[in-house]
Amino acid sequence: MAREIKEIVLALSGGGARGAYHLGVLHYLDEHNIKVKAICATSIGSIVATSYAAGISPKQQLEILKSKEVKKLFKFNWFKTSVFNIDTNAAILKKLVPLTDMSQLSIPVYITAVDLDEAQERVFNKGDIYQLCQASSALIPFFQPVKIEEKTYIDGGVFNHIPIAPLINCKVPILGVNLHPFVKNVNPLSLFSYLKRSITSTMQKNTQKAKELCDYFIESPKITDYSIFSLKNFDALFELGYQEAKKTLFSEN
Repeated sequence: MAREIKEIVLALSGGGARGAYHLGVLHYLDEHNIKVKAICATSIGSIVATSYAAGISPKQQLEILKSKEVKKLFKFNWFKTSVFNIDTNAAILKKLVPLTDMSQLSIPVYITAVDLDEAQERVFNKGDIYQLCQASSALIPFFQPVKIEEKTYIDGGVFNHIPIAPLINCKVPILGVNLHPFVKNVNPLSLFSYLKRSITSTMQKNTQKAKELCDYFIESPKITDYSIFSLKNFDALFELGYQEAKKTLFSEN
């Protein structure tokens, strides 16, 4: 039988296209009537979180991500200030997050980004949803930094891959979901692989701290089979997240 979990708070990591894994976890929670009381997230986690808190179900989000419109979001920028530009006026964004202000969300959501001017993490729970999600997901050099109130922000995962601080005093179990597990690499590494490896390695200290603070923690080495940039594996990632949530939150007595 399912463990007696009635309510939970979530810490969602970044991970690009692997964000569909988050959706599988959320779908399991919905199926088992586990109420999400708050979410702290960064990068793709912030987009999933605000969409969910705006009333878009995990299955609906999955279908939106699988649509051909997703590719229209990204425009090659010829390396002027970044590799890609995001079309913030694209109609698909309105489908994914139909609300515009954080105060309109049905669940408290905390979004993190890195303030480059002060070299520190900042947590937002107020403001423009699109602007904050874009700042939280601005992984340089792929996407350009975002200006908010004269400050320059980039991807929150650079400093803190699984943000958890705002959830500590919520008095309900904390569930962390990690899209970048550290797995021993036995294959020869390319230059780009070395870059990804170095980034993942720097995440491990904060990831371990978050893991220690969570009541439940979901991650799978299988997720490393899927690129953070590929738009072809959403169904498989969704199913993997669902099954890992089931394994973590369900036991047979």
